[in-house]
Parts: sequence; structure tokens; C-alpha cells
Amino acid sequence: MRDAELPDRRELLAAFAAPAEAGDDPVIRSAALLAELHRQRHLDPLAAAGIDCRRAELVAAVDLWTDAARPARVRGVSLGALLDRMAAAHVHAGHLLHSCDKVAETRVHAAWYRLAILADEWSDLVAGYLPERGTATSR
Repeated sequence: MRDAELPDRRELLAAFAAPAEAGDDPVIRSAALLAELHRQRHLDPLAAAGIDCRRAELVAAVDLWTDAARPARVRGVSLGALLDRMAAAHVHAGHLLHSCDKVAETRVHAAWYRLAILADEWSDLVAGYLPERGTATSR
């Protein structure tokens, strides 16, 4: 994964929402799998231990893929753990959106706001991760 670009937050949010369309990128595929695991955990709390073990494996895999190429200023931050928190926040916000009587409820807004904060954090870390070049690049 050296010198490769990490997916941006839009790509991750799409993977959380449509896991079947995750593609071949290992980080995006992991994002989709993490979201699916959070959905399973919500539906089957008795399976939480096994689900949490699989989540931990995915978090570790994402960290392995990204650690070697990450610049020193971003080292020590687990992108895998952030990805897992984003997946959990997306699943929670989606669940509230579809289960609350009023979409305008404070807790629905708070859940989406939490996801936005995590997505901003991802964007900031990705900006620090990208190899420095002579000119700015955009996706």
C-alpha cells in the first residue's frame, strides 16, 4: 500500500451503505465488512463476542496495510479503529433514521453529527497520510 491513496470519506460512506458494491480496495472492503458486522451485532447481541473478534481482525488488517506507508506525523493513530468507529456510527445513525418516529429528533441529528465528526477526522488523517508532492492532488 506504499504511496497509495487511501479512500476518501465519500467512498467509505458509500461502502457502509452498500457493502455489496465495495470493490477490490482492501480499506473500502474492510469498511463494508465492518458496517455489516455492526449490523449483525445489532440484530444478534448474543453473537457479540465472535463479531467483535472479527472486527478486531479487520481493524488490525487495516492498520497493517497503512502503517508502512504512513508518515511519522500520522503514526500512532489507528486508521482501522477510526474506520470501525465510523462504521458503527453509520449503522447507528441509519438505524435511528429508519426507526424514530420523527427524523427531526435530537438523537437522530446527534448520531449523524457524530458520523460527520468522524468523517472529518478521517479526511484530516488522509490528508496527513498522502505523500507530499510538488503540487496538490485531488481525486
